[in-house]
Amino acid sequence: MRCASSTPVRVSSSCTKTSTPKTASCSKPSGTKPTPPATGHGGGSVFEPSKPAPTPVPAPPARPSVPSASEAVRAQAVSTMDALLNPQIERKQGYNGAVVVQDAAPVQKSDNANPKSSRYKAAQAQVQQHQALEQQQLAQLSPQERSRYETVKQELVAANNPVATLALQKLLVSGRLEKGSDFLDQGSVLQHLSDIAQGHDIDARVDRRTLLTDLVQELATPSAINQGSRGTCAPTALTIGVNIERPAEYARLIKAAASTSGDVTLANGTVLPREKDTAFEDDRSGRALTQRLLAPIFMEASNGSRDYQDSASKDKRNAGASASGVDALYDAVYNHDMGYDSNNKDRAKLMARIRSELAEGQSVLTGITYRDGGHKLLVTGLEKRQGQEYVKYINPWGQEERMAVAEFQSRVNNVNYDTRPAKALLQERRVFLAA
Repeated sequence: MRCASSTPVRVSSSCTKTSTPKTASCSKPSGTKPTPPATGHGGGSVFEPSKPAPTPVPAPPARPSVPSASEAVRAQAVSTMDALLNPQIERKQGYNGAVVVQDAAPVQKSDNANPKSSRYKAAQAQVQQHQALEQQQLAQLSPQERSRYETVKQELVAANNPVATLALQKLLVSGRLEKGSDFLDQGSVLQHLSDIAQGHDIDARVDRRTLLTDLVQELATPSAINQGSRGTCAPTALTIGVNIERPAEYARLIKAAASTSGDVTLANGTVLPREKDTAFEDDRSGRALTQRLLAPIFMEASNGSRDYQDSASKDKRNAGASASGVDALYDAVYNHDMGYDSNNKDRAKLMARIRSELAEGQSVLTGITYRDGGHKLLVTGLEKRQGQEYVKYINPWGQEERMAVAEFQSRVNNVNYDTRPAKALLQERRVFLAA
């Protein structure tokens, strides 16, 4: 059952709640869906497909059978890479009891391309250190895939960014680079990265090397995705989930947002236009180019009847997405009927839903009271430390955190979740991993 609040919780440009939800109603007739929100551009529902999805392309030929590095060797290499790309820390957040446990550096960090910085030197040393393993993994790829890899790597080297080059190695070693296709079967992560590297159908206003270095790092470390100073926490958290579950789809969405048309086709055939005030140049919002392109598109689509203004002042930006607004976007992105519950009068029930989804291997988009308002997070798991249970989640501020379950439950306001049966999801993942 999907439960809709009679007055959805809205979040402002800083993800602060601007209205208090009334008692939620769970009496929606079986088989019906809430009316999807209209966009700020005017017209009917943004989620009515305007053209059919592209025809799937044939599957790539089988790869040659060549011995690869052991799983243990690859796992150790990834761990070493993560020490630089996504370092572990223990930083308490005094205002809400949360603890930041991993804090990826901004993908647009200037030190990444500064030969004098310790980060640059450390990444350069690791790239050299992992060259033999890189060659072993490349031997597993087809000639066409190896050519694409070299094309991408050459552009990263030309961009003078060893951190991004290390991220590319991590994608290769971890298997996220060439495994599976996007939701429209248009290509793998590697194919999309290669297209960007070569400038295929990329808007002239987009710096493709910047786009490539940003995207490679986000693909290697999904929690590095950062909403910056814009209130796009809900759609940003959703895209982090897409990146984790199907990296090729995340790469496809970014490539589409950077294309000459700027049109982003979702899995259900819906076409979302690029926002007119997109910041192609650094706007000091703390966002990577990837997020300046895609987040406004998704914010507009989940923003209800309001018109999202990415470049407007904070009080005129009209940011904020309710659980129902995110649900409509969620449905379209995955081409499945997703569910949501915004009854924060029964927080125990919301926490039970989170536990249920996690038990089935699903992350959960969760809205909580955070700082002085509301904020959307991606809950990824539970863990016990010294006898106490914690909720683990990715905060779309570019960091991973944990919070005691009791504290988290006292703050939870709504959840968006995947309604597909666990058995179907397991089979879908098996097909994806076998691709």
